[in-house]
Amino acid sequence: MCTQGASASAGHDYRGDERQNAAVADAMTAAARLARNRRHYLVLVLLCFLVVAAIVSRRPDAVLRAQFWAEDGVVWFAQNYNLGVPTALSMTQAGYFHTFPRLAAALALLPPLSQAPLVMNLLAIAAQALPACFLLTRRFEHLASSSSRLLMVVLLLAIPTSFEVHANVTNSMWFLALTAFLVLIAAPPANTAWRVFDVAMLALSGTTGPFCLLLLPIAVIQFLVRRQSWTRVLLGILCVAVVFQSAALFTGWAHRTPAPLGATPRLFVAIVAGRIIVSPVLGLEFLLRHPAIAGPVCALAFVGAGLLAIYAILKAPLELRLVILFGSLVAGASLLSPLVAAPNEPSWPPLADPRVAGRYWLIPVASFLWICVWTLGRERPLVVRAIGSLLIASALWTGISYWRYAPFENLHFSSYAAEFQRVRAGQDFTFPINPRGWNMVLRKR
Repeated sequence: MCTQGASASAGHDYRGDERQNAAVADAMTAAARLARNRRHYLVLVLLCFLVVAAIVSRRPDAVLRAQFWAEDGVVWFAQNYNLGVPTALSMTQAGYFHTFPRLAAALALLPPLSQAPLVMNLLAIAAQALPACFLLTRRFEHLASSSSRLLMVVLLLAIPTSFEVHANVTNSMWFLALTAFLVLIAAPPANTAWRVFDVAMLALSGTTGPFCLLLLPIAVIQFLVRRQSWTRVLLGILCVAVVFQSAALFTGWAHRTPAPLGATPRLFVAIVAGRIIVSPVLGLEFLLRHPAIAGPVCALAFVGAGLLAIYAILKAPLELRLVILFGSLVAGASLLSPLVAAPNEPSWPPLADPRVAGRYWLIPVASFLWICVWTLGRERPLVVRAIGSLLIASALWTGISYWRYAPFENLHFSSYAAEFQRVRAGQDFTFPINPRGWNMVLRKR
């Protein structure tokens, strides 16, 4: 009897120890997971800080001597100040609504006038950093390794043709559109914070510029492939945005003066190859310095990029094929309706100049460079990896060579802001802003 009791007691103790060991193991696993997550977020915060620092380093005067740029002052800030925030928010510009720059201008009304350009520039820098920081999160582990995504971020930050979109609210919509695209191809959100982020980004981008029309096909494809409830939510948000923008867009087009494109096959090759491939890889001035070989170089680049795109469409995962599709849609829309020439002047000839309208090519260039990163995978043939390596190395060298942008001309905005404070209520006051020849008019309240 004693032996049986002892045995039962021993068996009971063994099972208790087993449960205790399992509980300890679970606690250790949870602690290890918590530590890994903590390290991940610390590294992510550090990388995001470096992204912002890199953006600022390209033109430090955007922060150190902030000034308005073009529509930032003439349209967004002036209309918010002169007409009031609700009225300004309800207005369209160039045929569609621009929620982000108008909200940025509304926030810029809060500090003293001399600090208003700094507020708008900081918001523009935040928008510019968004796609790079988002791409570094775990929601893109299915797309590429951490090192590959870091390379994609560096290439995005170093695009040499992005002066026009750098640190200004007017062109932040291109970065918001790229972020919205990344939302569509990201892994589904695992928590409420990420769901709020996804909804906010699609809503903000969808009501800022016409990009919801180009994002809609991406959302449809993702919904048809994934068949997930969250992709249905994202598709619904974009459908609402399309309806919201379409009325304004079509009304705006009715009042828009049609301009001839001046399109020719030679110009098509020169623009697509020159702006998307040659300039980012060999530099803005390469084609201008070597006009004798510009045609053959563009033709060769056009054919090579076409073959690379076909190869990627056949071999790459769906998300990277969507990268090609989105870049192509943006390039096509830019060619169809660019705003670069004077009224009644052909629009395509100026687009061939690598110094003009760089905003149109930000997303196509990023798409091309990201596909080049994909070619470095071990699964790709040696010749494909070699070509991709050469393109990326050249793009990095070009990005470093063109890293620093020229500072804006100092038009002494703070002095004009101080003078404005002495103006009588109801009197108009003119501020000269960059680029030279632009003027912002405020009516003193």
